[in-house]
Amino acid sequence: MALKIEYTLVLIITLLIASILGINPVSKPAINSKGDKEVSFKNFDLFELNVDTKGKKVSAYEAIKYRNYLDLKEVNLSDENGHNIVAKRAIYENNNIFLKENILLTRDDGLRFKAQKLNYNFKTESVVISKAFILDFNGSNIKGDNLEYNMKERSISADHIVASLLVE
Repeated sequence: MALKIEYTLVLIITLLIASILGINPVSKPAINSKGDKEVSFKNFDLFELNVDTKGKKVSAYEAIKYRNYLDLKEVNLSDENGHNIVAKRAIYENNNIFLKENILLTRDDGLRFKAQKLNYNFKTESVVISKAFILDFNGSNIKGDNLEYNMKERSISADHIVASLLVE
């Protein structure tokens, strides 16, 4: 009986050694879906120059370039039409900039938007705020959500408007 247990143990050990030697592990690098960090910038400026206008300017305190996008901190975006957008964070990807945290959009005539998330498309020059926003103009205060603002035509549309108008 003792002989059968020894043969069984020897057989199990040989199978274990054969399986360990037969395993060929392959190391593969991990792939980040958002891309790998390529370059980091401090005091970053990005200009769009046009022949007949000043164009647009994106400034940031810090910018990290990944393969597919730029991650920006302390962002200031201005254009030739007198618009200025300031935000704490932004992602710049495919002619779109997605801003978040304490966003303030101002216009040269005194119009001011405040929001927590804002999407800006450089090609269409349109702003979309899908969450709540506050609009201040000449002492009037307007709140709502789902704002769409065409910066070229200066047309604004929004839902669920609650306004407090200052009448002089």
